[in-house]
Amino acid sequence: MKQHCNRHGQSSRSIDKLTRRSMLETMAASTVAPSLLGCGTQASWDRHKKSPRAKNGRQQSTIHQAKQTLGLPGPWPGRVVEVGHSESVHDGRRNRNAVKMMVAHGMQQLVPGAEDSIDAWRYFFQKGDRVGIKVVPVGKVAKPGSDSRKEQCIVDLQRPGSISSYEVILEVIDSLLTAGIHRSDILVFERYRNEFIHAGYTEILPDGIHWECSSAKYDESQLEIDGQMRGQPRSSHVAGYDRDVFRELAFCQPPDVHDPSDARRFRSHLSKIVTQKLDKIISIPVLKDHRTGGVTLALKNMSHGLVNNVARSHVLLPFQDGGLNHCQTFIPAAVSLPQTREKCVLQILDGLVGTYEGGPGNWNRSFATWEYRSLLFATDPVALDHIGWKIIDAKRLKEGWPPIAQMGLDSQAHRLLKTHEKSIRDTESFHIRQPQHVSLAALLDLGVFEPQQIDHQKYKLA
Repeated sequence: MKQHCNRHGQSSRSIDKLTRRSMLETMAASTVAPSLLGCGTQASWDRHKKSPRAKNGRQQSTIHQAKQTLGLPGPWPGRVVEVGHSESVHDGRRNRNAVKMMVAHGMQQLVPGAEDSIDAWRYFFQKGDRVGIKVVPVGKVAKPGSDSRKEQCIVDLQRPGSISSYEVILEVIDSLLTAGIHRSDILVFERYRNEFIHAGYTEILPDGIHWECSSAKYDESQLEIDGQMRGQPRSSHVAGYDRDVFRELAFCQPPDVHDPSDARRFRSHLSKIVTQKLDKIISIPVLKDHRTGGVTLALKNMSHGLVNNVARSHVLLPFQDGGLNHCQTFIPAAVSLPQTREKCVLQILDGLVGTYEGGPGNWNRSFATWEYRSLLFATDPVALDHIGWKIIDAKRLKEGWPPIAQMGLDSQAHRLLKTHEKSIRDTESFHIRQPQHVSLAALLDLGVFEPQQIDHQKYKLA
């Protein structure tokens, strides 16, 4: 029997109240300069027009823009629809039938007045739209004996780990097809080609559904505009980055990684997949904590997942005890790129198998997952991330871990970690974690952060 609770946002009251004043005080304490975010005055943007880049037709994208009907934060700022199903996953195995019901119910409840789920899909997507599905392969669990140096699937397709679930992706594809989108207009994509293949996505995509990635694979500098590995054979299914669309921020990697004479080290360019190949994007992030960003949910999937040169947002230095963390500013600045704001029209947070500690991947010694068995739907990534953050913190509390915001080498969390017989250095590499990017994104009109303005609707299907 379907159970519906807190339709009018009552569940959001469980979120610790954060007033506008306290939020601004938090931002002030973090000493975030507007110039670092790229959100200066109009005069500062006029000055960019006089730069050498402007002569070549290249200029940093502005932060604010005219609001679009479907652009972030979308038609329903603050609305988050959560749908749970007790049979959706067991022992890592997802149940396609349960996921089908969850996706249909979530979409119909997200769109007011939708007669059915397909009616809801048609609200966002019409025939002729080129639709992208952004997935997350980080968090995969490799099969014993697999070789990550080879470009082949290395996961158990029945239990791939804490990644964007195949069943959710396939249900989204089926829904788009039923809504009238041609299969040749559907593109499933990710940042790195090798990780996309390792996670098994090329194994499960239906015939006629295209896939592509922004880069061939990870490299330290992450500056190659074409996304290829210099000096290596060119890889197929690699789109590269748009040299004319970027966010410039005043931090980079040390000289042994980023050449001080290379101006590209301060820029992160948006993928050509976003700027040239798609009209609308469905983001399928995973419910996970993260050692630098604090959480890696909808906002981080659109920042680090869509641009290059992201490693500069969290830098480990050999001469410093603890890394430098800029995720607080990098994430909202990257998401505020106009093409990202306009095209990322739907967020489906995959909470079937979440990660509550040691995210994003199992290379971290404290990596721990749980079966939350829910999907969350929104057009507003800020509200969605705030809800996801609190879900993760609730699980951490049950498992004896401090809240995300209390982690980091500079925190007092090591006192609480004694119950785990762990050192803080077993789980942290940076001085602080920065979930503040969620509230800072709200200041850029990317969504709603304040709890009293969030309508968190919860449904239980079984």
